[in-house]
Amino acid sequence: MTTYRNYTDAQYEELIILLQLCGLYDEPWETRENLKLKIEKDPESIILACDGEQIIGCVFVVVDGWIGMIWRLAVVESYRKQGIGNELMHRAERLIKERGVKEASLFVGSDKRNLQDWYQKNGYTKTTDYTFMYKEV
Repeated sequence: MTTYRNYTDAQYEELIILLQLCGLYDEPWETRENLKLKIEKDPESIILACDGEQIIGCVFVVVDGWIGMIWRLAVVESYRKQGIGNELMHRAERLIKERGVKEASLFVGSDKRNLQDWYQKNGYTKTTDYTFMYKEV
């Protein structure tokens, strides 16, 4: 049975393994220090799906009152097509809505057509193509 809970720092190594397995780990973003800061500011901002104690899925949420962003939606391949991704999305969207933001946004790689289709089936609208850029400050 799948359970859902908020991430804690004690689960860092297991979360990183999940992100690596799903091709979503990005070291500048997912350092232990960054994730500690994230959950210190918002303990509900990383939602985990678990089978027993094993992390099998996750979603990160960023809400600042103006925008609601969904990041790092990941489900272990052997657990896909069981509704876990849908439930994680539902929980992320509900958190965004409860905090007063009216739209949930996300980025999908332009080469990930299957994911674009999945998000569109879940009510997301594709916008014009942008290149996501960042720099360390």
